[in-house]
Amino acid sequence: MRQKMSNKAAGTRFENAFAEELAAHWFWVHLFQDNKNGQPCDVIACRNGNAYLIDCKDCQTKFFVLSRMEENQLNAMKLFQMTGNGIGLFAIRFQDGAIYLVSYDRLEELKAAGFGRIDATVCRTQGMSLLEWLAERNKEDGWGENNADCDWQRDKSEKCTKGFA
Repeated sequence: MRQKMSNKAAGTRFENAFAEELAAHWFWVHLFQDNKNGQPCDVIACRNGNAYLIDCKDCQTKFFVLSRMEENQLNAMKLFQMTGNGIGLFAIRFQDGAIYLVSYDRLEELKAAGFGRIDATVCRTQGMSLLEWLAERNKEDGWGENNADCDWQRDKSEKCTKGFA
């Protein structure tokens, strides 16, 4: 019989998988790990001059409970935006594996409107799926799959023949 993974272990596993997915799409990614004083987010990802502050939430049920947004996370996301960066995001993964990105301010609006929890349908209408978010970033950055075909660690004398002129 398979034992259920602890919430912390499941969350850490999601954070790592999420960071790997972004890195596979040529984002520079840093994971904030086990900050004893309360980390402001889980992931910072950067590409093409844009930085994204993201907190990962792994849902073990069909709902994301809005009280899981911590004050220090919301404050960090507000300050991140106030200092000229993009809007902070929550990456929410549901039981079926679907991942949605929803801005912190939209989640705060939902909470202020009386929502205590939201499901995947709300996330889909108020945010976007990870695949949609990646496609939007690619479009905004003028980035295509051909841009990432060469190994950046290759010997500098080797000529890259895939996707670059």
